[in-house]
Amino acid sequence: MHCWALSFGAKGAYSLDMRPPIVYEYNDFRRFLADWYTARNQEERSLTKSEMSRRLGLPNTRSYFTDVLGGREVTDLFLERFVAVLGLDPEQARFFRTLVRLNQAKEPDEREQAFDQLVALNRTPVEVLDPRAYRYYRHWWNGALRALFAVEDHADDWSAMAARLVPAITAKQARDAVSLMAELGMVERDAGGFWKPTQGSLSTGDRSREQMVLQNQMQKFELARRAVMTDYGKPKEIATSTLHVSRSALDRIRRRTDRYRSEVRSIAHKDEFAPTEVWELALALFPLVQVKP
Repeated sequence: MHCWALSFGAKGAYSLDMRPPIVYEYNDFRRFLADWYTARNQEERSLTKSEMSRRLGLPNTRSYFTDVLGGREVTDLFLERFVAVLGLDPEQARFFRTLVRLNQAKEPDEREQAFDQLVALNRTPVEVLDPRAYRYYRHWWNGALRALFAVEDHADDWSAMAARLVPAITAKQARDAVSLMAELGMVERDAGGFWKPTQGSLSTGDRSREQMVLQNQMQKFELARRAVMTDYGKPKEIATSTLHVSRSALDRIRRRTDRYRSEVRSIAHKDEFAPTEVWELALALFPLVQVKP
């Protein structure tokens, strides 16, 4: 009997080594399924992907398992069948169910709830999700308040501070955010007693970064959705374009988008004037039809 290990890569993929995959070390259930299948197939050569479909209760559908790995949604019924086929113990099964719910969530609130549960259920001694990064990136207003402190003087009037954000948050949320950032060394009081951002930054490891960034991005795009429908009394720049392009043109657009983002960061970094505004820039380029391989 062989024993395998899988080491974590920059994109969350694993490479075969000496032990079977551990579900707690994954933030994508399809990657876990793919690695579990690869490791198990080394021991049980008769376990083809067609055989996996049969074990999942679909003897006449040879492609189901392959379709799931490719992005097909897993229903509650087949989720339980996967748990049985994978041989997960009760705690592993709870983590796997939550991971599936997280990856398939369509609404921000549903995803946030699943993400919280995933962190609570993690049993691996290796920190897949840095708790400090999790606490900071979990709410969009942490970064917004930090930026606000570079623009305005705020002490401990939590209500006034909370009311400055759009949409407004609660006084308790503002107080908790400042307490967290002070603990992380990201803000500190100046000589006048006002909170100001420090140069301190929060580093997330490869394992946590994907989910941290994704969670935060979903919140930011929800803010963008609100901005479309809200009159802030200030000019706003919101534009969309539907494009039909070649792969070559798409590559050029993506490179230009990366360059534009770098230019924007450079402008903000080299701004010779004192900051007076806090804005969010959201860019998205995504397919509207199935992408051909």
